[in-house]
Amino acid sequence: MKIIKREKICYEVIVKTGLHIGGNKETYGIGGIDSPVIKDPITNQPIIPGSSVKGKIRMLLTNVKNKENNQENIDKAFGTQKTGMTRIIFRDLFLSEESKEKLESKLGKGFYTEIKAENKIDQVNVTANPRFIERVPAGAVFTGECIVNTLEEDETIDFTKLLEDGFQLLENNFLGGSGSRGYGKVEIKVIDSKPIIDEKDE
Repeated sequence: MKIIKREKICYEVIVKTGLHIGGNKETYGIGGIDSPVIKDPITNQPIIPGSSVKGKIRMLLTNVKNKENNQENIDKAFGTQKTGMTRIIFRDLFLSEESKEKLESKLGKGFYTEIKAENKIDQVNVTANPRFIERVPAGAVFTGECIVNTLEEDETIDFTKLLEDGFQLLENNFLGGSGSRGYGKVEIKVIDSKPIIDEKDE
């Protein structure tokens, strides 16, 4: 399976409503928070795992197929045992430098998230149990990239267009958890798209 074209897509995810992608409470040792967000263990800053974006976009494309975005093309883009090599590689996304500074200016040095208090209603006993959810605040911007590979057998398939369709579907849905309660609305901006040229090809 020879790769005939490689492309790097750089993009931003702009958080429009509080974003919660769950992390491990024990790992991060956050006291008083029932549901922390996933963070980089080195910087303690929230991240968006590439797997979260990939999984949500794949699900959305699978449920909204059209002539170009058929199941065979989707399977090739995201990978299955049958299709072999995954054509679109999703990297983790990190806070932009501007967002880091803005969040610290509002929340304090080393703080990048907010805590939202909610009540979980026990339908049987009709009681409210408070819980505290960590979220990335609206306005935060994450930057990341995807690598799009096209093989000889894929020459007629536009995986970049497929990815852009997935981004649009994600904007009209939600990322992370609790989307039905207003969490996870995002805007996605492609900021750069360029071919990858290996030294041996120059």
